[in-house]
Amino acid sequence: MSRRLLAAAALLTACAAAAGAQIPKPSVQPELRLDVIAGHQPAVQAGAGVQIPIGYYVRLGLDGTLGVATGDRKARIGTADASPGRLDGRVDLLVRFLLDPFRQSAYGLSVGGGLSARAEPADRVRPRLLVAADLEGHRSTHGIVPAIQLGLGGGVRIGVVVRRGARVMR
Repeated sequence: MSRRLLAAAALLTACAAAAGAQIPKPSVQPELRLDVIAGHQPAVQAGAGVQIPIGYYVRLGLDGTLGVATGDRKARIGTADASPGRLDGRVDLLVRFLLDPFRQSAYGLSVGGGLSARAEPADRVRPRLLVAADLEGHRSTHGIVPAIQLGLGGGVRIGVVVRRGARVMR
């Protein structure tokens, strides 16, 4: 009897492994972005990053951006040596939950949270909490996915994102 149980367990394990191999694994998605940040230190930034799948519903995003501060906090409080237009940058770590991971509708909505570290002119690098919502557009046949991201993290931010996703099969 134990040989039959062992054989059945081995057969079930082999079938489960074969069935799991049939499920396509999501791939890492590179992205390019352009962001406008409003708040105590407004800026315009461009950058790149990756979206790493952690299952079907969750993506871990890591982005780095560089740009120009369009206003300077020192200028508003009357301190000397304040010049707008200085180099500004940030690194974001954002975990997004996809509400439609299988793209059954034309647009994909996701919400998430994470951390942002921004290097601002005349200030030290500070970590900030980040919350964001993405609205992805139609995926092209070449796998390009445009998105708009609205978030809070060191100010209100709006970004235009272009991701490289999986190719659409037709």
